[in-house]
Amino acid sequence: MIGGGIEEHILSNLKNKIGVALCLALLTHAAQSLARDGEPRLDRAAPVAVGLGFEISRGDYGVKADATLVTLPLSVFLHPADKLDMTFEAPLLYLSRRSDSGVFVTGAGGAGRGRGAVRASAAGSGSTTESRNGLGDINMTAGWILLDEGEWTPKVRPTVYVKVPSGDPDRGLGTGTVETGPGLALSKWLGKVQLFAEGACIFQNSTSDYPGRNYVSYLGGAGIQATDRLFVSLLAKGSSSRAEGVDAPVESRLKLNFMHSRRISWELFGSAGLTDASPDYGCGMGLIYQF
Repeated sequence: MIGGGIEEHILSNLKNKIGVALCLALLTHAAQSLARDGEPRLDRAAPVAVGLGFEISRGDYGVKADATLVTLPLSVFLHPADKLDMTFEAPLLYLSRRSDSGVFVTGAGGAGRGRGAVRASAAGSGSTTESRNGLGDINMTAGWILLDEGEWTPKVRPTVYVKVPSGDPDRGLGTGTVETGPGLALSKWLGKVQLFAEGACIFQNSTSDYPGRNYVSYLGGAGIQATDRLFVSLLAKGSSSRAEGVDAPVESRLKLNFMHSRRISWELFGSAGLTDASPDYGCGMGLIYQF
């Protein structure tokens, strides 16, 4: 737990940065590539890109956790060979939660409940608010374009996902579990409208504090190329239950992606949780620079 003065200093710095950067840029130029939440598709002419963002979410998670999560994702995007791409992300985290809520930061960038979660109505008088900060779980996704988009066929891209438990589970900054599994992404342009969908089967172990379980994740939505530089999309994302006794997370998300130049892309998004396992709301903005 950090002292009140340090916490106030951190929050003050975050407020000053909100006007500059509010989250990870999750989409690259939609006219060139599939927009996947959390995994930008790079223009094939750009072999390397880096991303920096700021994201904030808040939720009660069904136990009145009063949890606020601030994420500073640092990302590297590689395109080492034709049709092959790789994404690495290391998030810096700040988590404020009720001490007996059992809320952990998950590899999806949100939060979920572990063992020992207690509803506020049943919590003892000793329940307090605690704050944590540090490195979260590092994750990597690799993908290969199996089939390019054709006149009647979508682009087909198999993926592999790996999450390394680098976040400290004793402080709620990670689940302490390893996650890995295959996935599949599809996208198709219909004039100025793009339809996209993804799914993955994720295998996860369990710990004494976090009852992780295997799950299926998904994402689907549609976007429109409003101008040459602006792409607007609406999507839903979620998964089956990721831990024993916890609801399946589901949220909706609205995104605005703007290509500032050939090398620089910005994104603004807002989200709303649809189940107790998701944050009640969130927002963010971020930047990707392509070399």
